[in-house]
Amino acid sequence: MKGKILGFNEAEGSGAISAEDGSRHSFIQADWRGQRPPQAGMTVDFESADGAAKEIYPVTSGAMAALGSMNTDLSGLSGSPEGARIAAMFTGSLAAPLALVVIAACFMNAITSPMMSVNLIDLGKVLDGLNLAGAAASIAGEQDSGTGAAGALLMLRFAAPLSALWLIWAAWSGKHERAAMLVTGIAAIGAGLLVIGLRSSALSMLPDFVRAEASEVINLGLGTWVLLASGAALLAAFAGKLRNPLAKV
Repeated sequence: MKGKILGFNEAEGSGAISAEDGSRHSFIQADWRGQRPPQAGMTVDFESADGAAKEIYPVTSGAMAALGSMNTDLSGLSGSPEGARIAAMFTGSLAAPLALVVIAACFMNAITSPMMSVNLIDLGKVLDGLNLAGAAASIAGEQDSGTGAAGALLMLRFAAPLSALWLIWAAWSGKHERAAMLVTGIAAIGAGLLVIGLRSSALSMLPDFVRAEASEVINLGLGTWVLLASGAALLAAFAGKLRNPLAKV
């Protein structure tokens, strides 16, 4: 049978259940099969025996059961040593949070245009276009644009995500965190400046009569600004000027 608990007296260890057919059944705590104590209003499934409820089980919906299982799993995680270390990474210093921001910025749009938008990792596509333009300029007898040097400098963009991964490892292991924070801050700002320089190089290779118009549609993306901001935040945190608001005083 199914019903609802009308009330339960914890001191006496007894209560009453109202069944779906309107009948009332008394029960004692020894017949309760739920993990939590019985409470008024809980829907239950039970066996009726001479006006008493036996083998009483709480009835939980699928969604509530899933939430309960999730809550149990999260409680176990936070109580484990690994969970405590993860919590400490994000509530101690700003190293791990800002490192994740740097990694996320590497996959945001660094340069945007109506024709193509690229992130930091894919900046090589822009360089390929510059190389084609440089080759055409060489054929026309114009001065070399120096895209070879730009390609070498552009390889430094990978320092931002790699140093951010190092910073996360340092925050997890507790080793060399300050050094990794300094390097990641410099790498993130350097990556943002590389994007700015690449945009300027691309615009400089365009004919004068379209350069002004192109500068209005070829813009720096959100990823570039996030790289610069997160790099500055890392340097400020390294210098002790910026602290995690979740850190315990």
